[in-house]
Amino acid sequence: MSKTYIVASINVTDPDGYADYLKASIKVTAGAGGRALVSGGKSEAIEGNFHNRIVVIEFDSIEAAREAAAGYLAIRHTRGTSAPEYDSVIVQGV
Repeated sequence: MSKTYIVASINVTDPDGYADYLKASIKVTAGAGGRALVSGGKSEAIEGNFHNRIVVIEFDSIEAAREAAAGYLAIRHTRGTSAPEYDSVIVQGV
């Protein structure tokens, strides 16, 4: 079974306000057995438009990624207006 990833491009406009969501999302990730590979490090776009925070989380299965995705959706209210644009996708590895 191939690994599965959640990839997010997030426009964080208020890092202090985003902190509560970040803490809660770390718990969701751990609960689904995920592992953060990328979490907000410096990025350079090659082509297209991306937000100022890129996140890549690895899961052992698509089911685990779906479980985490449901958890992230359940806590999105904790972002408030700190991240007005949040794009994410589940993608299976090769």
